[in-house]
Amino acid sequence: QRNLLEEDSDEEEDFFLRGPSGPRFGPRNDKIRHVQNQVDEVIDVMQENITKVIERGERLDDLQDKSESLSDNATAFSNRAKQLRRQMWWRGCKV
Repeated sequence: QRNLLEEDSDEEEDFFLRGPSGPRFGPRNDKIRHVQNQVDEVIDVMQENITKVIERGERLDDLQDKSESLSDNATAFSNRAKQLRRQMWWRGCKV
């Protein structure tokens, strides 16, 4: 046991720190890199999608504010038109 512990080599440390290497593991690393690249692409797309959703939400909030303002203005216009119609009717009655 003592010999095994004393004879730790740099190769063993490299294996555990960096993973397997060599011709036997080359294609596997290529597949891992390929999958990692795909994952990175998906992450980028999802980040763009999240940004677009946030921007869309902001635009929807702005649109809702504008529609509420338009509705309030339409109600005020309708009320004022009724008042004006009544005033004109009373003026017509007096003449």
